Parts: sequence; structure tokens; C-alpha cells
Amino acid sequence: MATSIRLFRGAFGHVSVLNVESDFVTHAHPEAHVIVWIAGAAGRMTVGDGTVHLGATTAAAINPLEPHSHALAGEGRPGLFLAFYLDPVWVRLRRGLPPGAPLFVEPTIPLEPWLHRAAASLLDMLCDEYGLDDLAPYEIERLIDSLFDAAEAHPRRLRSLAANAMLDHRIRKAIEVMKANVCERMSLDDVAREVGLSRPHFFALFKEQTSLTPNVYWNTLRMDEALRQLRSTQEPLISVACQLGFTTAGNFSRFFRDHAGVPPTLYREAARAGL
Repeated sequence: MATSIRLFRGAFGHVSVLNVESDFVTHAHPEAHVIVWIAGAAGRMTVGDGTVHLGATTAAAINPLEPHSHALAGEGRPGLFLAFYLDPVWVRLRRGLPPGAPLFVEPTIPLEPWLHRAAASLLDMLCDEYGLDDLAPYEIERLIDSLFDAAEAHPRRLRSLAANAMLDHRIRKAIEVMKANVCERMSLDDVAREVGLSRPHFFALFKEQTSLTPNVYWNTLRMDEALRQLRSTQEPLISVACQLGFTTAGNFSRFFRDHAGVPPTLYREAARAGL
């Protein structure tokens, strides 16, 4: 569970300050993701087929829709992290990257001492309700640039992530069906039938084409919709849960916490604070 969360939004996407003590299950985000450890339990992340040991000299870099998980292994101690959720279009324009190219070619970003100190300073600014001013977006974007500079200086090992344009037509159709039914109680067996595949063939082909299982991909869609509803509506938690196919608010809260590290109520409070 988390004891605190702060959010700040900008053209780049959003950055979160998380103080968490629970593990994250395997999940994915439509955004690019950078995790910088600041203090407390650091833990180990699995990103795709790689392992990242977070710490003062190493941050985690995750491409859009790349599966990842986080084991804190902190013996009950919370960890304090700066988490960036970056709009891929914004990153490509800012960094001059061609469409389809991965934003990161390694799951690790080496951190020089000055860069880790800069991340810690940004975290302090975000946690200080009087520390945010008109320069905050500039400072955040400057730190993002520095993180990408450090990532691009890393020895490169290209990680292949399938682009939707190159997907098998049945997987493209399955993704369309899943997006259209993200708020419905449709089973993955139904999705497989919609695209004319047996369940085993569908699961194997989906994983081969996207590096994600259908379950993880659909949970990614559900989380994205949950975040949107919590930010933009006043619907009670049970209503949000039911709209996303959960039978109880408790089941939805466990699902949300396992994927975001914080309960949905805490996320909504932080989003309403406008940070």
C-alpha cells in the first residue's frame, strides 16, 4: 500500500511522487515510463526480459506497452520514488525520434551523482506545496531531457517491440475488440472467437506479436480507463468499479493498488489537488 502520492501534469505527461511498500504485478502503460529511486526500499524491477536493480546509480526505463513488475523486497519498509509517465508523441517530437522506433533501447538508465541529486531536488519541490511555481514545468522537462541524454549514452542493445502497423490482422482486430469493450464483462474466450482463433492459439499469437499476454494488455486498458474516470468524474468508487466489470469496490481497489501502488481513493485525492 502507499502512504502518500503527489501528481504534477504537463505537456510531457505526468510525474508522480510515490511512497509505497507493496509490490507491483506485471502490467504495462500506454505511456513511456521512467522510475527513479530516491530513498527507502529500492527493490528489483523486471522490464521485458531484463532485470533492473534500482538505486542511486540506476533508474528504470520502460517503453510504451512494455510489460514490467516491481518487487520491493523491503521487509515492510516503504520506498520513495519519482515516477514519470511520458507521452510517447511528446518524447518523439522533443528527441527527434522516428515513428516506430523504441524510445529506450535498454531497460536501465545510468545515473551520475548530479543527476540523482537533481531528481531528489525535483521530488522535494513537488512535495512542497509552496515550492511549485511557473518554472516547475521547465525544471521537470529539463530533468526528463537529462534522463534521456543518460539513456542514449548507454551501450545499446535494441529491444524489439511490435508496432501496431506490423501486427497480424487478427491481433489488430482483437485489440480493437478489447478497446471497444473495456467497460464490458467480455471474456478473452469471446475475444478469441471474435477473431477466429482458439484460446491457446490466440494467447500464443498475442504474446508473440506484442510481448504481452492478452490479460496484461486488457488490464492495461482497464487501468487507463480507471485513471481517466477517477480524474475526470465524480462517480462513486463502486460505480467506477462496476463500469469496469468488477463486482465489488474491494476487488477494484485491490486491482488498482496492485497496478498503481496506491488505492484509487488516494489517487483521486492527489489528482483533485491539481499537482
